[in-house]
Amino acid sequence: MRTILERWQPAQRADSLLVLLPPAKASLEDLIAQGMVAAVRQRGLPLDIVLAEVGYQQVMAGTVAESLHEAVMAPALEAGYRRIWLAGISLGAFNALHYAALYSRHLAGIKLLAPYPGTADILQEISAAGGPHAWADSPASSRQDERIWWHWLRQQAAIDEDDCPAWLGMAEQDRFVAGQQMLACLLPPQRVHRVAGEHHWPVWQQLWQHWLDHGPLPAQLLSVKEQA
Repeated sequence: MRTILERWQPAQRADSLLVLLPPAKASLEDLIAQGMVAAVRQRGLPLDIVLAEVGYQQVMAGTVAESLHEAVMAPALEAGYRRIWLAGISLGAFNALHYAALYSRHLAGIKLLAPYPGTADILQEISAAGGPHAWADSPASSRQDERIWWHWLRQQAAIDEDDCPAWLGMAEQDRFVAGQQMLACLLPPQRVHRVAGEHHWPVWQQLWQHWLDHGPLPAQLLSVKEQA
């Protein structure tokens, strides 16, 4: 798995790590060119950043979570990062959910930017059952597809203190908005941010900047920075 590491301080490791997964048909360099890393640095958030490229072969084989853990997360844990945040855009958010469903114990939280919500047949299955809450009351599927993380999100919604909080950013004119609305109903309203726009970079940049300003990172990380 190809990665790019961007440290907060060149000579030392930060206490916290942010892993960002790109959308389909985008490279790690696109994440840099579109200002996703620069937006973090402009806010002075004391964390290291890893950009990680999950391939279609892993998506099709259902090995996203295992591959991401082996290539990125396990080495990060071994290196001593105290908090690891996982974020993804579109298909990257889909992949982030796969990882969180199996390895949430290793994450401080996840950020979903305009997530690809899965294939039409599974979305129809969930809708026909009466929505994700009703659908998830049935036994979890043994198939290694997005049903795994739909069940995981439903379980998270059923408890008061979820072990891996998820934040969702979405656009009202996104072509995947119907599935994203189903995702949104599984999350607390304060963790869902909606803007006008479509499924493209200008919207993703806006959603990213809003989360960096109003999500959990400023309070958690800047307090750590002040104590250092």
